[in-house]
Amino acid sequence: MKKFLIPLLLLVAVYANAQMLNDSPFNSNVVNPKYKKGAGPKMLIDAGHYNFIVHLGLIKPLLDLSVSDGYRPVVDSMIFTTDYLSKYDVVIIMPALPFKFGTKKQVTTESTFTTEEINNLHNWVEQGGSLLVFSEHAPIDLAMTPLLNKFGIASSIGIAYDTVNCDTTVKGNSAGTLLNFTKQNGLLNTAHPIITGSNESERVNNIQTYGGAALSGASFTNILQLSTTAGIKKWSGSGPVVAGNSQCLAGNVGKGKLVAMGDCNGFTAMYVDNSGKKFSAGMQVEKYDWKQFVLNTLHWLSN
Repeated sequence: MKKFLIPLLLLVAVYANAQMLNDSPFNSNVVNPKYKKGAGPKMLIDAGHYNFIVHLGLIKPLLDLSVSDGYRPVVDSMIFTTDYLSKYDVVIIMPALPFKFGTKKQVTTESTFTTEEINNLHNWVEQGGSLLVFSEHAPIDLAMTPLLNKFGIASSIGIAYDTVNCDTTVKGNSAGTLLNFTKQNGLLNTAHPIITGSNESERVNNIQTYGGAALSGASFTNILQLSTTAGIKKWSGSGPVVAGNSQCLAGNVGKGKLVAMGDCNGFTAMYVDNSGKKFSAGMQVEKYDWKQFVLNTLHWLSN
């Protein structure tokens, strides 16, 4: 894999025996915290559904950032029951599978969550909960689809690319799987608080995603809009189920809120080491505004 330096995606690195590790340095400090220390919303990080980002320890930068911002995160692995969910204000579901990541390379029809769990999550959001859920490229996208569908969101099956709106400065990105969303190319929704923040210092201007899934949902606001030049590459013979137009959707569901992301790497601060070749992605990469994007997302969900 001489061109690994890029994903066909970062997560594929697992199959190539590469290491996915937390990068350093990452400054998780929040200068002006949203909440007083330990007084913010209680936030569940799901670890009960083969959430490999959590299991590999790559969730630590997000945990540190949220604590610095006053949130009270809890990593737990219980199934989603009504009583269990009622303890939390925000639930975060990193990419999740019905099997251990890396044990199957093919797309399967297995669902990550039971029908009861999906219904409980939907009811919890409708009654005022806030859910942040991440899909990814195949095989994760298909396993997450039943949950997304419950909220009126469809997902492509494969990996997103855009050979026009992409980072061409990185060796090996001819596939266009490093997608750029900027103020200049018009693919950022500059009218939404996740992009504008609460003041000029919190504005997001430049985001890069790393492949992932393409989402669509008519009742949601498109935050990271895929251009007309974007497409989906097939994975293991399975084609795109839908022609998604977004990698971030946000909206209200009943009394609650939902943010659905097609790619998870921006919410980490990680690097992939493949035989000494290092590729960094996430909140520590100064060229992109992921740290502020993450904070703005949490603020919008918990407002």
